Amino acid sequence: MKTIRKFVFATSIAISSLFATEPLSVWIMPNGASPKEKLEQRLSIFTEKTGIPTEVQVLDWGEAWNRISTALETGNDLPDVLQLGTTWIPYFASRGEIKSLNEWLDKIDEKRFVSVSWNTTKIDSDSIVYSIPWFIDIRPVLGNKAILKRNNITRKDLSTYKGFVDVVKKINDKRESLEDGTKIRAYAFPGKSDWNIPHNFAPWIWSNGGDFITKDDNGKWHANILSEKTLVGIAKYLNFVLDSLVNPEALQTNTAQIVQQFNAGELALIVNTAEIVMQTRYNESEGGLANTKIGKDSIIVLPIPRGDEGSISFIGGSNLAIPSKNNRPEALDLLLFLTNDENQDAYTKQIGFLPTSKKVLANWAEDESYKILVEALETGKTYSAIPEWGDIEQKLVAMFSAVWDHLEIPALYSEEKLYQIFMDYTQEINKILDYPFTKAVTFAEFQDIWHKTLSIEEKTGPESTNPTDTEHIKNNLRIAPWIFALMVLLGFIVSFKRKK
Repeated sequence: MKTIRKFVFATSIAISSLFATEPLSVWIMPNGASPKEKLEQRLSIFTEKTGIPTEVQVLDWGEAWNRISTALETGNDLPDVLQLGTTWIPYFASRGEIKSLNEWLDKIDEKRFVSVSWNTTKIDSDSIVYSIPWFIDIRPVLGNKAILKRNNITRKDLSTYKGFVDVVKKINDKRESLEDGTKIRAYAFPGKSDWNIPHNFAPWIWSNGGDFITKDDNGKWHANILSEKTLVGIAKYLNFVLDSLVNPEALQTNTAQIVQQFNAGELALIVNTAEIVMQTRYNESEGGLANTKIGKDSIIVLPIPRGDEGSISFIGGSNLAIPSKNNRPEALDLLLFLTNDENQDAYTKQIGFLPTSKKVLANWAEDESYKILVEALETGKTYSAIPEWGDIEQKLVAMFSAVWDHLEIPALYSEEKLYQIFMDYTQEINKILDYPFTKAVTFAEFQDIWHKTLSIEEKTGPESTNPTDTEHIKNNLRIAPWIFALMVLLGFIVSFKRKK
């Protein structure tokens, strides 16, 4: 009997030693330049303190969802700690695939974190915490300080939507060029080729009191696309293209291409992640932008222009969680280590995103640029923390892509077509939310909202029935498809001849 006890004890010691020396794995996404190396620098401190080695695996955002979903569902090749986009938390939590952390809330200390981040750690209206906030992705207006200074543009000039529009017109009218002849444009944003589309629309919609979804009087979520305030926000954003303030060619680009243009000094203003601010403070050898055009011209950070309901920035970011099927107690130690104040300060400075700790943010706010960002956290907004959000976001990407598609050929522009797009996707989103079909705004009501927002005056009297104007519009609509078909045919012929 004693022999058996000795054997069991020796075996348990051996197993414990084996787990103690087995590396703790962390899955992250490409956060900033050299993400693996930068996290490994921080993890070396953890290993020095605990004697437990670590390993970092970087998943591209394009593959991350499938890799993480498969691992969490099957339990195969599981990491010990993993990074999840804030909107992913409710989905995996609802499936029971990431651990509840309520047992360790005293160690986590909720009061350390800004509320806008802490709200992303759980499912809407639920008290169970499934993750710890790691860093914040807030998207302000970023300006090229040199261009704005040359045009005598101040912060106040850009503080409201009308002021922002006036500034865009002013810079475009100046018709400046870089030394190589590249034209400088005031403002641009990516179009249908980008998964960030809802993020780009969000601040303009939220700042005018709208939202993508909302709750009814019974607390049931439903689509909110066709509400007046949401339509006002959408119209104001589309107006940049409709009024030729933004070159329609930009709609063929993605976020990386727009940022590249900004970094090259080709754009005066963009709305984007704040990581660029930190990157301008590092040299190229460190993955920074100090030696680029934007590094030399310098960046100015500005709040989102005020709309009818204020200035509301888009806020995203990432949290850290532990898979439910992971049974290593050391995983919690690693999770707490990565989210402590010291590591948040050091790591976020390396990747350029904001920390989630109030104490660390207070220190960052001593910097003029980051003071603007920290203040914007107080009014900024995240997407609704519901399990269905991932599917809804895909519908929003499809909806706004359809809108940009429609705007590509001005002669085919139709308010009735826009209304139909919004109506169709309202129904699609309601299906996801299992919300019954309800009567939405009529086309006449939609037009009224649209025209008021875009200051389109209704014609009255003889001009409203001018047969020449009506016939001209009809002719445009009649011949536009043939022109488009001819362009496609010519493109095919040219391509065919090249192959020959």
